[in-house]
Amino acid sequence: MRGRWLLVGLAAACALFALGCAGNLGKQVMSNPEMQAKIMQMIASSPETAGAMADRLMASDSTRAMVVDRLLANPAGAHAILNAVAKDRVLMEGALNQAMQDPAMRDHVITLFKGMQMAGAK
Repeated sequence: MRGRWLLVGLAAACALFALGCAGNLGKQVMSNPEMQAKIMQMIASSPETAGAMADRLMASDSTRAMVVDRLLANPAGAHAILNAVAKDRVLMEGALNQAMQDPAMRDHVITLFKGMQMAGAK
């Protein structure tokens, strides 16, 4: 009987120890750049996982703004976005519609179009 209670106590202690370790896992990962790099490499190497992570990052306003800022600050990322907009009529119309909402940008867009018209008339 005593052996059974010792076994139950040992199992409970192991469970508590495991729970304690699990609670510190996030802190351990965040404080270890090598572990962060490994996790990010694992995510980046799987298109499905990378897509799921992108979906999670785009789901909240704060992380979405951070992702967009980082993407546009990266020359290759900004170029990829501009190419996607330039090749898609709906995206281009949306970008122009957004630009026309701001009076200063509206004047700039109209000036650009007038310049293109004059250049095409020659």
